[in-house]
Amino acid sequence: MARREIEGDWVFGWPDRKRAEIMPSKDVDGRVIFARSPVLDLEGMITPVDAYYVIAQLDMPDPIHPDDYTFSVSGEVENPAEYVLEDLRKFPSRTVRAVTECAGNDGEFFSYMQEGSNMKKPSLRVKQDEEGGWNQMSDDGGIPDIEDILEAIPTTCLVSGGEWTGVPLREVLNRAGVKDGAVAVRVQGWDRGRPDPVTQYLSVGRTDFEVADPGIINYDKGLPIEKAMDPDTILAWAHNGEYLTHVHGAPLRMVVPGWAGNWWVKWIEKIEVMDRMPDCYYQTHYFVSGDSPDDSDKKPMMQLGVKTLIKYPRDDDGPLPRGEHVIRGMAWSGEGAVVRVEVSTDGGETWNDAYIEDSRDKWLWRRWSHVWDASEAGEYRIMARATDENGRVQPQTGMNFQRKHFDWIVPEVVTVE
Repeated sequence: MARREIEGDWVFGWPDRKRAEIMPSKDVDGRVIFARSPVLDLEGMITPVDAYYVIAQLDMPDPIHPDDYTFSVSGEVENPAEYVLEDLRKFPSRTVRAVTECAGNDGEFFSYMQEGSNMKKPSLRVKQDEEGGWNQMSDDGGIPDIEDILEAIPTTCLVSGGEWTGVPLREVLNRAGVKDGAVAVRVQGWDRGRPDPVTQYLSVGRTDFEVADPGIINYDKGLPIEKAMDPDTILAWAHNGEYLTHVHGAPLRMVVPGWAGNWWVKWIEKIEVMDRMPDCYYQTHYFVSGDSPDDSDKKPMMQLGVKTLIKYPRDDDGPLPRGEHVIRGMAWSGEGAVVRVEVSTDGGETWNDAYIEDSRDKWLWRRWSHVWDASEAGEYRIMARATDENGRVQPQTGMNFQRKHFDWIVPEVVTVE
């Protein structure tokens, strides 16, 4: 019997093919505020917009019509200005392909990988009817139970690869005339609200510490001037060949390749050049590294480490028949192109170089594969590690109290019969 291969008005060449969709959580008004990407179900390097992960730290603003949109450039500049979107389109444009990864992506694996842990392995499988979102964890304003938090809010699959089109931030800054002594560029979004402590309880894995309460704030980040002036740091109005969608920051958002997604400010309202690093909540209290919540020397977390994702085979793909199998996956880095991927099928005792697809996009992940002759039955621990163009070998990020920037090597235990 022929299988269905029609979806709506489209006829697909793959029977039973379905479009990849996000795994969403919605707010009380039915709007998506948090969504994981079905990374295991995707081919190629570009994640479709409808399957791109979504996170909003504060309340999402109402949509702004592009014709009504303005933003300002001020501070330590010779020529403060206010721009409309069409003004930006007169600047030299730039298209950048890059991985967007939440700082907390795969943070659960820090606990899973600890020696002696009996934690169930976090899943990257699609689950379409997810619930939660930290904005809904408590109706009475009290502190939810940490086990409820950890169960309700998965932190895997918060990574996607996209193509972004806009204008380099440095073009705008050069037009404004940055003064000598400029240290940072503060970018503020329209999104506004009170930071929910549940995000920090989730990342730390406990609730027995005090979370700083700044009150009602706008989301903002202070980029060091060097990163702001990087030609690949852009103000983007388009995503994967289309104008930005609201949930991804329309009409204008930051793209900061190599740095975690919290630096990619959405719904840009103002840009301020400063002679000091601003005291932004999301780089002094959250998205910081340290030994504990009480650490007096917390540092903002910026560039990502070096990372591989094994897409096949995974633990729950077995048992596999004896014979040849293609181990495949993706690899990316926060400091440039991945130049090498190695694969082990014996738990790290020996390693073999994988084939890496050629790519000129240094900020985008790269597809890799390795043909594995599984001619003998048994249990295999499959591992992969990446090396980037700066010589950094996975893993690069140590354990930190907020469990951010996970890039450890996670084995997949596969049985061959």
